[in-house]
Amino acid sequence: MLIQFSVNNYRSMKDTISLNMLVSKSKNDKLKNYFSVRNYNLLRSSVIYGANASGKSNIVRAMVFMRNFVLNTFKIIQSTDKLPHEPFKLSNETENSSTTFEIIFFKDKIKYRYGFEYDSDTIYSEWLFADEKGKEAKLFVRDIDKEDYVNREKFKEGLKFFDKKNKKINISKNQLFIWKCDQENGEISKSILNWFKNFNVLDGVDIKANITLDLIGKLNLKKEVLELIKTGDIDIDDIGIEEEEIDNFNLLPDVLKSNVSLDKVQKISKISINTKHKKFDKNGNVIGKEEFDLNDESTGTKKLFSLAAPIIDTLQNGKILVIDELEANLHPILTQNLIKLFNDENINKKNAQLIFTTHDTNLLKPYIFRRDQIWFSEKNKFSSTEIYSLVEFKGIRASEDFEKEYIQGKYGAIPYIGKFEF
Repeated sequence: MLIQFSVNNYRSMKDTISLNMLVSKSKNDKLKNYFSVRNYNLLRSSVIYGANASGKSNIVRAMVFMRNFVLNTFKIIQSTDKLPHEPFKLSNETENSSTTFEIIFFKDKIKYRYGFEYDSDTIYSEWLFADEKGKEAKLFVRDIDKEDYVNREKFKEGLKFFDKKNKKINISKNQLFIWKCDQENGEISKSILNWFKNFNVLDGVDIKANITLDLIGKLNLKKEVLELIKTGDIDIDDIGIEEEEIDNFNLLPDVLKSNVSLDKVQKISKISINTKHKKFDKNGNVIGKEEFDLNDESTGTKKLFSLAAPIIDTLQNGKILVIDELEANLHPILTQNLIKLFNDENINKKNAQLIFTTHDTNLLKPYIFRRDQIWFSEKNKFSSTEIYSLVEFKGIRASEDFEKEYIQGKYGAIPYIGKFEF
């Protein structure tokens, strides 16, 4: 479960921004929309609003980047490999400076705080703290300019790399310490990497149907996907998935086929998705089913199909789902329904969390979100992204019309439209 995510000097974010999932101390919000772990109350969902180019998508990208960095999807192996680095470029203070990421989360009821500071060549610092019973313990701290530390009792998996004489962790300067510990089958480091694997991220505009197709195959979610699609008042009666083996030779341009030896031709799998609709006679009686290719369905249907399996997987396994522009191509009522899946404790029994960006102001209702679930992104006078929560505004009642006041500019984070003339 996510508690807080922080980043600075990344893309449009010059200074540190923090998105937290903690329930505020205000007692005015009537909606539950949260769950408890130990003595912490954590939100089931959060939404981020903001004008175009305000940086809200970069907040999602930052989460994606930290996940991918920790899981080393960039394949940093050699000591000479460059680290992907995208600092804030609109200031000479930051364009050549390091970037910092930190995340606080629960894993098996242990609260961890993990982070690192780096640039394209060097990991300058890295730290991991654990809180089992209310007091934070230092597991390791690595700092290029200071003495390093590895906890001999609580983080034994890191002792192999620790030089007691020089008080330094001996790994390449472009490597994360948690990578090395995981490679040695470290129990804690492996647990933390597994937590990051449960961080699902989707682009709501460019989401592909093969994401759902892949999960249907791995997790056998066909029945659940079909049920979720049907709740959207879409008249799909069934889903068909066909797998066909074809020669990759047939996919080559004709001009190249003469240069390819047939004994080197490999078989590849081609998967197609079909939707099945009831077919009626003139009296309205069902006489069979008609198949359509998924590409023949509406954009909204394809979007819902693409979202279905990741949402179900997240709910069933208590994961975290982050979606940029959730509402794209979906009816507002359908979008509300998807959000309610996470806010409903009778459905979301594994305490999954949803974080998404949107422009859909229909969702700004006190019967959908608490004030501490609503966030805004806005650029300051230096073109740097800042974020803040609705709960930070004084005098905003939990029953007010959030949508009306947002559009009127009371909360900021809206575009200011200039006059256009020929």
